[in-house]
Amino acid sequence: MLYFKRNVSYVPPPIWGRNGHLQTMFYGILGHHSLKRAFDKRHFIILKDGANATFDVFEPILKESKKNADITLVFCPGIANCSESNYIRTCVHLLQENGYRCAVLNHLGVLKNVPLTSTRIFSYGGDGELEAIFNSLFILYPSTRFIGVGFSMGANVMTNCLAKLDKAILSRIILAISVCQGYSASDTAPLFMEWESGRRIYNYIITENVKRLLRHNFAMAIQPHVNSGLINEKQLWSSTSLLWLDECYSRRIYGFSSLGDYYEEISCLQHIKGIKLPMIFINSLDDPLIPETLWQPVKGICKSHPLHAFILLKHGGHLGFLEGKSPIHPRSVTWLDRFILQLAEAVNSQMESVGEYSGNLNDFKDDRRKSF
Repeated sequence: MLYFKRNVSYVPPPIWGRNGHLQTMFYGILGHHSLKRAFDKRHFIILKDGANATFDVFEPILKESKKNADITLVFCPGIANCSESNYIRTCVHLLQENGYRCAVLNHLGVLKNVPLTSTRIFSYGGDGELEAIFNSLFILYPSTRFIGVGFSMGANVMTNCLAKLDKAILSRIILAISVCQGYSASDTAPLFMEWESGRRIYNYIITENVKRLLRHNFAMAIQPHVNSGLINEKQLWSSTSLLWLDECYSRRIYGFSSLGDYYEEISCLQHIKGIKLPMIFINSLDDPLIPETLWQPVKGICKSHPLHAFILLKHGGHLGFLEGKSPIHPRSVTWLDRFILQLAEAVNSQMESVGEYSGNLNDFKDDRRKSF
């Protein structure tokens, strides 16, 4: 039986830390901006449709002072994010300092200095890029074991990918972590049109961010489809919601006759029961983007699934999880960063002691679970 360290409990900052909106917004402002945006190596993979998928590898910083089992954490960031995103850099740096290798997918069209080579950007649930990265890492590091980590939209991509990966690769994945995802695009899209918890405002902000990426990659991602008559450019740029953006652009370039068919195909909820490796699904009660109705089905699945666990935090917002006693200077390392590290440490401890990870989440005991 393995135990987490006792400091895994979550204590949000006073005054504003118990507000999901402020947690969601403040992390981008108060996160660890001082970290260098440096990777050890950037890898490029050309996919069948000509897309130039990239991922960055970050090697352990303390290679000599701390010898770990060969574990690589594979990150799939949230919508329109990459290895340079603040929350990714903070988590990766913490893991590097503790002797772990990290590999981060850069979503198609996000990196400003990497030109788009396909007539599309990333998809909410398209797992082709992530699958290619796992295949590449499988060859690059033949003795490593993997821990998959997905954030928000990236968690949906990660879950979809795990449902389809080759058995040889799956055999080397120790466990996977899903953070703050909505699980079903069909259910999420209409909820994003509601004003409750400000979701309609978040919807608009995210839509504008995706449109910004489309403008940046106009020559490849937009112009060919306008020329062919597949999309109406005026309707596309007038989109103020992801639902309308997907109707005008996403479902068309991916070849779906209806938005419903597109959303059903990219949603991971239908695959969770069939995933035969340990997964931990994390959501927060005050997440303004993901209401209870979206995570309740997964909570129910995890109750009866022998390899899956569901963790619900009272506070944390959407990918926030900032903590600390000071309302002005919260810790740059979040509860989520520490939790991911301690999962890796627990797995590493078991692999070093018995030479293998058991694959049973019951081996992880946290005697402070009620404090979540």
